[in-house]
Amino acid sequence: MKNFVKIYSIAFFVLLFLIGLLSYQDYGVTGDEPIHRWIGSIYYNYIKDLILNFNLNNEHFIEINRLINDEYLNIWVAYPIFFELLTEFFIDVFNIESTKVVFELRHLVNFLIFYISLIFFYKLIQEQFRNYFLSFLGILFMFFSPRIFAESFYNHKDILFMSLSIINIFFTLKFLNSQNNKNLILYSISAGILINTRPIMGFIFPLLTFCFILFEVVDDNKILFNKIKKILLSVILIFLVVLLFWPYLWFDTINHLSYYLGYVKNLELVLATNTYFGETILSHNTPWHFSLVWIAITIPACVLIFSICGFLTILFRFSKRILSLEKLNKLWFSKNERYDYIIFLLLSFPLMASLFYKNNFAGWRHYYYIYPLLVYHFLYFLNEIKIKNSTIYKSLLLLSILNVLINLQWMVKFHPHQYTYFNFISKHFIKKNFNLDNMGESLKHSLKYILEKDKRDSIKVSDFGEISIKGASLILKKNSQNRLKFVNLDDADYIIDVFRPKAGKKILIDRDKFSKYYDLVIDKKVVNSIYKKNK
Repeated sequence: MKNFVKIYSIAFFVLLFLIGLLSYQDYGVTGDEPIHRWIGSIYYNYIKDLILNFNLNNEHFIEINRLINDEYLNIWVAYPIFFELLTEFFIDVFNIESTKVVFELRHLVNFLIFYISLIFFYKLIQEQFRNYFLSFLGILFMFFSPRIFAESFYNHKDILFMSLSIINIFFTLKFLNSQNNKNLILYSISAGILINTRPIMGFIFPLLTFCFILFEVVDDNKILFNKIKKILLSVILIFLVVLLFWPYLWFDTINHLSYYLGYVKNLELVLATNTYFGETILSHNTPWHFSLVWIAITIPACVLIFSICGFLTILFRFSKRILSLEKLNKLWFSKNERYDYIIFLLLSFPLMASLFYKNNFAGWRHYYYIYPLLVYHFLYFLNEIKIKNSTIYKSLLLLSILNVLINLQWMVKFHPHQYTYFNFISKHFIKKNFNLDNMGESLKHSLKYILEKDKRDSIKVSDFGEISIKGASLILKKNSQNRLKFVNLDDADYIIDVFRPKAGKKILIDRDKFSKYYDLVIDKKVVNSIYKKNK
């Protein structure tokens, strides 16, 4: 039986890998990806020159300092750059010059990290529930959740953080069970890279882990001292890993860190727009239910419903233990139960924070990292049902598999526009009521449509949204890029509207000059529109 499962597991993950390999070239460049890549290349060349020539003040260092003092570009230089350094290394090794291949490689690397994280997630679920069906089901819902699948290629921030959080959670399990040197080092590296990807959110993971370690030994001073030493060593290693992939902090560390934290604190000053229940609202003034609604309408229905049941089940058990703590002197009676509580708390913190945090961009993408936590609670509930009633368990299992198959059919039908997915719960109120293209993914499709229909050597295009079509064009073939000229609205032959108006500006199409030319329609929803200048 074990050999059969092992062979099946390998075949299963090979299939997922091949799907990703066949898909990564189908997606476009989105949002701020071009500027992150540009800044990353400067840092990479600085580090390369520093290592090879021991030149601290090379030309790249001068450029970094110029950007740090630039009024508009300084914040882009402040970000940690683990992903940028990794991808620039591959670009350098393979001597890639084509922007098309550069961004496709970035998408492939992003997917590969996501793919690797699924292997860790599979191992994590198997260790917790000892149930191969649940392990495979968890991976199916991770991989064939339409929005997660699409963004696993081009979302190098939120999906990357989600992937690295899965890996860190796996090593948290190992580290909690045994604080030997191997587990300590692997845990610290995973936590450091996680924090480097999103410093504020990433900090929560090791903080919670260390709290659980201390809670277990609070009554034994000798063991407590030993645990504190392990924690301090881990903190030092985490700090070194964070610093390694954050060259912005290599010079003038205190001031630069202060600047970055100040920027995060004042994110409400960065204005973006969201279409939410038919209204255009600014990103710093979203209602308390904004993220919760977005989560509810864009994840598979079975994950939504059963994860709520699982969450409430653990909440009830955890609350009972807290109330009886004085009597029992224990919050958990097994390592698995302890781990359930950690994942429960990791999910609880962002859910509670979303109720008070009013600054939200583009749906719930900043909370994507809770999706595997939701899947975990979904599987936890199924496992609890299995223990109590096998008939109901089998029925829920079949329902879940049906949900996966429906998602898969939808994903194949509308590939590569899975970013527009909404579950059946929300079908009746989605049209024109919510952002359909939060990151400008549809721009590649529309630019290719214009280039195919208009055979001229020079085509003037423009947009009036938050997301630039010039950056989106970088993943097209070189001859296609050369044919496109990016101009202002009045001079354009074509205008592409992704329905993301600039904050505070409502720009209307001049109907005397332009007429509707094409609508990109996905699942009966207009994702973007092209307007053509009248002759």
